[in-house]
Amino acid sequence: MVMGASVDEDDVVALWPRPLAEDDKYSRGVVGVVAGSDAYPGAAVLCVSGAARAGAGMVRYVGPRRAQDLVLATRPETVVHADADAVDRLPRAQAWTVGSGVADDAGQEAVIGAVLASGVPCVVDAGALEDCARARHSGSRRTPPDRVLMTPHEGELVRALGAIRHDVTAADVRHDRAGHARLLAEITRATVLLKGSRTLIASPGGSVRELPVATPWLATAGAGDVLAGIAGALLASGLDAADAGACAAWVHARAAAAAAGDDPLAPTGRGGPITAMDVAAAVPEVIRGLREP
Repeated sequence: MVMGASVDEDDVVALWPRPLAEDDKYSRGVVGVVAGSDAYPGAAVLCVSGAARAGAGMVRYVGPRRAQDLVLATRPETVVHADADAVDRLPRAQAWTVGSGVADDAGQEAVIGAVLASGVPCVVDAGALEDCARARHSGSRRTPPDRVLMTPHEGELVRALGAIRHDVTAADVRHDRAGHARLLAEITRATVLLKGSRTLIASPGGSVRELPVATPWLATAGAGDVLAGIAGALLASGLDAADAGACAAWVHARAAAAAAGDDPLAPTGRGGPITAMDVAAAVPEVIRGLREP
């Protein structure tokens, strides 16, 4: 489906996947997650929670033991895998979300490399963005552009472009956010979701979609990890990268507004502080509240 320049509720209603009577956990979509680390184990929980709350039929988590334990303590329905096992045989998934909270872990880096080379749809966040940019810039593009969603914030966009020899500053990006998101999309032949108070989604070919301004309470640690998980669930359901990014960002912002008690149509900082887990917990209610098409 082709959306206009801005994303609204009608777009999300038309695209959001709904389970059918004959569906099972596999047909609803299995999401693989490579996130968190010994240094940042919470990112694993947040990413897995985003995927589970958004409707994934199953979530498989790959990461170090400390993060595995934390994931199982919070989301016991998750299937966990050790890095070494996953490198030898990548677990089956309809889509992957990789990179959130990953930090200098050779095992996870190897799994992320296997995911990027597999041709399976993937959301690429944080610690995997530069490797993804380099791999796709060098011509390693087994996964089509409409099945790869890169999700940088402004600083990560600067670093991803720098990794492929396009040196820009944060000020450059702030001056022309759409132009730099398009630049990364064109060079890597991937879809780029540039996070911020107004999220942008750029596809190779020049089209850019714009999300409404989100509540400022959403500027909180770990919120991007939840977003990556939501987007992974939507990719696993069969949406393409641009539609998955648009729907994930819209629901993510609405969930933040609901958790904060802000007005999602005119976010001005009303309400109160929230955490990333509050955002994840509010996602099912936002989905339930989507208008019937």
